Amino acid sequence: MTISEKLRSGIYISEDLLRECDEYLSKSGGSRSELIESALRLYLATRKIKDKSEVLVPELAKCISAANDEGITKISKGLFRYAVEVEMLIALLAVTFDISKNELKAIRREAVNNVRRTRGKINLDDLIMRNERESIIDDDDSSIQGDT
Repeated sequence: MTISEKLRSGIYISEDLLRECDEYLSKSGGSRSELIESALRLYLATRKIKDKSEVLVPELAKCISAANDEGITKISKGLFRYAVEVEMLIALLAVTFDISKNELKAIRREAVNNVRRTRGKINLDDLIMRNERESIIDDDDSSIQGDT
């Protein structure tokens, strides 16, 4: 908008607020009219948003809730499929190996510690490599005991 398209208006403003405006303008440049017009636009836009927020906020909350519910459903289905696979593996292992309660407790304790240590990022390759290292250590220990 050009200066010729604007209306001239006299307003009353407190002296301290006008002084603060002038201090701001001395640092940033511009005119009082531009600053006051910009401030009024921001204030009026904020009021519009506030007036409409009674409608927008509940709608936004519904959208967020729906998206959240969808995500939870996907995670739940994935966890269910995972649990089925784990149950199958456990059943196969139980049939295949004869493990005492104490051995099972020790395995569980080690598994809990490993999951905590790696924050759940365990893969089969790492477990196989760790077991191979431990079996080498066990072999070394048994050869030492055999030498004595």
